[in-house]
Amino acid sequence: MGLEVLIEMKKDIPNPKKQDVIPPDMDHVYFEGGGKFPLQPAELNYSAVNAWWFAEFAFLAYCHPGFVRLAVKLAGFDRFCFLSGKGTECMISWNDEVCVIAFRGTELKSRSALHEMKTDLNALPVPFELGGKVHGGFLDGLDEIWAGNEGLEHKIKGLIEEAPDRPIWITGHSLGGALAALCFARIPTATGLYLYGAPRVGDPTFIRGCEGRPVFRIENATDPIPLVPPDIPKIKFNFGDLGVLKFLDWDGSVLDERPMFVLENHKEGYREAKEMLDAKLRELKHAVSLSKEGFRTSKKLLKEVDRHNRKHVKDWKTQMKRSLNQFGLNIDQHQPIFYAVKTWNALIDSERGHSCPSESEAHVR
Repeated sequence: MGLEVLIEMKKDIPNPKKQDVIPPDMDHVYFEGGGKFPLQPAELNYSAVNAWWFAEFAFLAYCHPGFVRLAVKLAGFDRFCFLSGKGTECMISWNDEVCVIAFRGTELKSRSALHEMKTDLNALPVPFELGGKVHGGFLDGLDEIWAGNEGLEHKIKGLIEEAPDRPIWITGHSLGGALAALCFARIPTATGLYLYGAPRVGDPTFIRGCEGRPVFRIENATDPIPLVPPDIPKIKFNFGDLGVLKFLDWDGSVLDERPMFVLENHKEGYREAKEMLDAKLRELKHAVSLSKEGFRTSKKLLKEVDRHNRKHVKDWKTQMKRSLNQFGLNIDQHQPIFYAVKTWNALIDSERGHSCPSESEAHVR
């Protein structure tokens, strides 16, 4: 595939000021480009292709089940199942080659939003049956659809018995990611897990229970949700990060760590920037005071000094505002459309890298 064609395939990053980025979104063309970049169900390492596919599944999970059924069928999944509780929704799509379980996140536009927020906020740690402690609200959310002959556990066991070697991937965005993590922990034969903007789920003991398995945690720019619940061991509020981090930076690059984005660094950076701004303002006020003392007889000169100082303050505030934005958190960046678009663009960038000739090849040409 030519380099120019790949560049044209990249998508524009949504602008929250000009469009509604809160799901569900039935105008988005889901899995567009899937024919060129088919899912890689047997790939256990991080895959740009899989990261985009599962981001699309996690985004699609916010839509009406009837719409989802049609979308996944067009993407090659001829079988579909939908499970729901008071605030929990899960969609299973499968064919002969792969099964994908996608959990829906908090849907602010739905009637169940208050129940889902209660799930999000009930952060008291509770024992997890396989070891460690987890977020009580998230565990309650999964249990809404877990047990019984019509429950998720029974459905997954049936799919495994039907095709023991068929890969099972689990995914979700936000609250959906938290539910996906707990589901993955309960299914030891599940192939892998992709999380998008997911909050922290459990303590170090819970996290160790998932070590050695393919778990990838994707975070976008200044999305604040992956930083909660906080890790505060002194009060036994000890939540940690699950899996391998892949960070979607502002420029679209995929990093292996948060750049200056640990919560403590965020607070420290903000404090330092504010102190610098306050010190500069004190300096300018002192300069204006001296100007008034020395040029009492020259109103014209005093006016010019004051104008210069005001401009200097304005320029400095602009500069500091730009610096503060580096440490800021923005809930808009949490929306699933950003994950779907940016993982797609990262996929295209990875393909561009493969298609670019080496120096020796370019020389031969």
